[in-house]
Amino acid sequence: MRKSLLVAALVLSTAALAGPPPEGVEYKPRRGFFTETDIGMFFTLGGQNVYSNAQSYLQLGVGYDLTEAISLGLHFGLGSSAANCFAGYLPNTDTCALSDNFTVAFGDVTAAYHVRMTDRLYLTPKVAAGYTRLDPAPVDMGGEPGRSINALNAGVGIGLEYGTLMDHFSVGADFLARYVIGPNIPTFALFPRVKYTF
Repeated sequence: MRKSLLVAALVLSTAALAGPPPEGVEYKPRRGFFTETDIGMFFTLGGQNVYSNAQSYLQLGVGYDLTEAISLGLHFGLGSSAANCFAGYLPNTDTCALSDNFTVAFGDVTAAYHVRMTDRLYLTPKVAAGYTRLDPAPVDMGGEPGRSINALNAGVGIGLEYGTLMDHFSVGADFLARYVIGPNIPTFALFPRVKYTF
């Protein structure tokens, strides 16, 4: 009887020592390959109307966390500028010389730096650069009227990222300002983020 009690006590104490600490397992954010989906709003500044109406914005991305603090990504973004004329008005009218409504498509490389604020919350300043397609052309770049134009873009942004209690998932929000070089159009996107890290 004593031997069986001693064996049982030994087994229970070994199991207790091998288990997680009483306060639980320390949180470590997942890092590695990730995908994200972002839906928010988009607008442009400048032009004859000063600013465009806010429109829907969609962004899809894939990336990889190089370290705990640095990540690189490839992102495709799609928005539109509504009711903002960049080509100037026709003489003696309030009619835009070219389209004042146009689609803006981005293909960008982004780099983000994760600044830890709490165990699960990070501030994420970032930079972006890449390729832009404007359709139809909002300014005269020497092509046929009504045709799309292509240009480079560069931008900066700031965001927040929170590691949720659901493993693999992070949520957040970003504000991203990009300048389309050539047509000289400043664009802005504000969007929540849903990120899945494998």
